[in-house]
Amino acid sequence: MADITEGLIKILHSCGSAPFLFVGSGFSRRYIGLETWSDLLARFCAKIRDYGYYLSTANGDLPVAASLIAQDFNTLWWDDPDYADSKKIYGKDATEKSSSLKYEIARYLKNLSLEYKESKYANEIDALSRMNVDGIITTNWDLLLEDLFPDYKVFIGQEELIFSNPQSIAEIYKIHGCSSRPASLVLTDDDYANFRDKNPYLAAKLITIFVEHPVIFLGYSINDPHIQAIIGSIAECVGGEKLKQFEENLIFVERAGDGQSDALEGATITIGKSKIRVTLVRTSDFTKVYSAVEATKRKIPARVLRYCKEQMYELVKSANPETKLAVRDIDDIGEKDDIEFVVGVGVATEFKERAEKVAEKQKEVLTARGYTGVTVDDVMLDVLQPKSAYNADEILKSTYPMFRRVSNRYIPAFRYLREAGITDRKMLAECPYSDARTVALRATQGRFTVDGYRTQYERDFKGLTTQEIIEKTTPEKAALMIPFQAKSEIDLDAVSKFLIQNADKLTEGSYKSYFRKLACMFDFYAFGY
Repeated sequence: MADITEGLIKILHSCGSAPFLFVGSGFSRRYIGLETWSDLLARFCAKIRDYGYYLSTANGDLPVAASLIAQDFNTLWWDDPDYADSKKIYGKDATEKSSSLKYEIARYLKNLSLEYKESKYANEIDALSRMNVDGIITTNWDLLLEDLFPDYKVFIGQEELIFSNPQSIAEIYKIHGCSSRPASLVLTDDDYANFRDKNPYLAAKLITIFVEHPVIFLGYSINDPHIQAIIGSIAECVGGEKLKQFEENLIFVERAGDGQSDALEGATITIGKSKIRVTLVRTSDFTKVYSAVEATKRKIPARVLRYCKEQMYELVKSANPETKLAVRDIDDIGEKDDIEFVVGVGVATEFKERAEKVAEKQKEVLTARGYTGVTVDDVMLDVLQPKSAYNADEILKSTYPMFRRVSNRYIPAFRYLREAGITDRKMLAECPYSDARTVALRATQGRFTVDGYRTQYERDFKGLTTQEIIEKTTPEKAALMIPFQAKSEIDLDAVSKFLIQNADKLTEGSYKSYFRKLACMFDFYAFGY
């Protein structure tokens, strides 16, 4: 039996770049139970005609069948009182025959959620959320990828991707549209014709990704004609010496059938007169694939790299660059409305030496005071426990002077202040723990929310309890959404249990800063004034 994980790790390490995912409908079928495209179309035929009529009239061509269904569904949608609410919301935007069907499909998809804790694929979903991928290309319309990678910037449709400035880091390219924007869906024969016309432009936009990154195809058959068309367009653009490198970067993952064992082998795709070699992975346990991708993890989260690359581009374009520069801690990257960019050149050695000297000094002081080696990570975990492992007076005096000097804004302190007898704002202002006071107030001056996710909260989570938010989505997404609740709505017991269950995410991983913000919010709401 092939060792899928070890084999893929070798392939990915030899590429030298973090991979991209190319995600198809089989991915959503696996994790949220979404129907096949054919079954999805059949769902919306119930009130018009038998789906078989449309499929046979279209000679089995699904985009043509979708066009025929859309025409008949449009008449039904405008006449049937069951769609009265939809017409109130979307009627003014229904400017084409296919608009009503696209809207109803989008509304249906938006209601599908990732009940990951109850899923038989919970282990795979956990591994997915930890993966280090530079970006995702998808033909899917649903919002599953936004749930799994909440920090990634989304580009919807070919035109938005072609005419925008993507950075190829921490981004999702929804090339067939998205249910969040119904008109963008590539559904009918006309939509596909328009998509094919722009294939060369899309290929030109994606060519660097396919040459410089391994691309892992999930949820597609290796024989999918739409994917083959895209690969063929890119192969034509690449040509020559780069073609071999392009082929080496293509990895297709397929589900193993009954009785099939794991396999990692070469395969050939025939596209027109061309034959393209790819790597084919076959397994029933996709954790083996996701673990291999996770093993290529970089030290800096992809979201931070995307932000820096984007802002460097803007800085180079700017005629007045001094207005775009500032110094900001890496954990505050999400709160970037007031700054443009931070970069250092040629200072790594100096800062490393300085950090080593500071760490050594901290160790000397901590040893003298009795709390050797207490770190921010230790405090993050301790404030969540029913009983603290530290004496409040000692830790406030010995450890927080060092915490005051670090750049990290989000460090909890109110738990220890309250245990030391500081129970209101007046006592805090007059207390002898000036360094701890600074640390505590510094955390509350920052925002516990990240504004870029407010729309998602309003759309998908507003009105839910804290526990319902936790159960509805992944831990990473929950950590982003809970702070948007009104203080009176937040269940602190649920937050505490949630953070304890995800203690590892407080100290490591791409979303560490969001879990730390949530821990500081808990500390402030539970013990602050």
